[in-house]
Amino acid sequence: MPGWLTLMGSGETAAGMTKVHRTLLQGLPEPPQAVFLETPAGFELGFSAIEARFREYFERNLGLPFSTAPFRRPDDDPALHAAALAAVAAGNYLLAGPGSPTYAVRAWRNSPFFAAIVERWRAGAQLVFASAAAIALGRHTLPVYEIYKVGQPLHWTEGLDFLGPFGFDLAIVTHWDNAEGGTHDTRACFMGMVRFEQLRRMLPPGAVVLGVDEHTACTFDLDSGRADVRGRGGVIILRGDEAVCHENGDGFSLTELASPVSVGATHASPLRTSIDVSLPPDALARATALIARGDLAAGLLLASEGTEPRLAAVLHQAAQALEAGSADDSIPQQLIDLLLQARAALREAQQWALADRLRDGLADLGIEIQDTPEGTLWAPRA
Repeated sequence: MPGWLTLMGSGETAAGMTKVHRTLLQGLPEPPQAVFLETPAGFELGFSAIEARFREYFERNLGLPFSTAPFRRPDDDPALHAAALAAVAAGNYLLAGPGSPTYAVRAWRNSPFFAAIVERWRAGAQLVFASAAAIALGRHTLPVYEIYKVGQPLHWTEGLDFLGPFGFDLAIVTHWDNAEGGTHDTRACFMGMVRFEQLRRMLPPGAVVLGVDEHTACTFDLDSGRADVRGRGGVIILRGDEAVCHENGDGFSLTELASPVSVGATHASPLRTSIDVSLPPDALARATALIARGDLAAGLLLASEGTEPRLAAVLHQAAQALEAGSADDSIPQQLIDLLLQARAALREAQQWALADRLRDGLADLGIEIQDTPEGTLWAPRA
């Protein structure tokens, strides 16, 4: 089953939220490894300061090893993407926070990096998404910067719909009780309640709003079908004509988040925890995620389903040879040749991240490769 998913309204690195993090970490079945996901703030010049704040907080307040997944922009150096995939593969407490919700959606949608996040979550890792990152996970995403800073007309954008396969049609709104405006209303993530009521009327009839107060966490346990609220404030569920609040210490059934009307096959069931989650659906994206977490043969097989026939045949043959040789300490020459052919084809197709992970997989098998003007050379590791 997937790990816990925690949505925080804000304050993910506040001293008062340390107790919340400790409670969440106790739910991990293995020693925690925190990984900060840079993407939501990847467009900002000050993203390194945000990363430094997270690192200092987790090392000082929680005594945890901490690493960073540097997936900032989809067009960054492939080496950065490969490093980000490796960080996610090694982590089990994945954190994302401030930035722009719409930027996060654009960068993550159908990306190998977001596929790797989903695969780790499916394998039991916890996701802790706060502020902008939490908003991005809904089916309907609030374009906070565009409305509040730029002055665009009120509207919603398409989100990642992370919980859609489980039957939820959510608009997640963090900073629900924000009071920074002083003389003007900045509740509902800086929209103010008057404007937010207009925004809510723009949502489809089946949509449910989940508002999360600042310095507050709402943790979803899809295995039990329950959610728990921890922290300074509470959450509000706006569902049809109903408004239900849950405060610190409360638990509630996830059926409270079910759509009040049937909105199609994808979102019709109020709770389906047994289905196969395959976000995003792109085969090459999920293949990259499988290889990133060390399942080289399964990743190659899945990649073979998402590419042109000639390359698919090479990938499929390489995966079969890898499985056949996995029980033997020696690595067959045929297997090495097939893997090198697969990597060359991936590089030709500009599937850089997948090619890099295949190179790393060969290194894990004790094979060092070197790209030269004359071609790719390999040798057993000394």
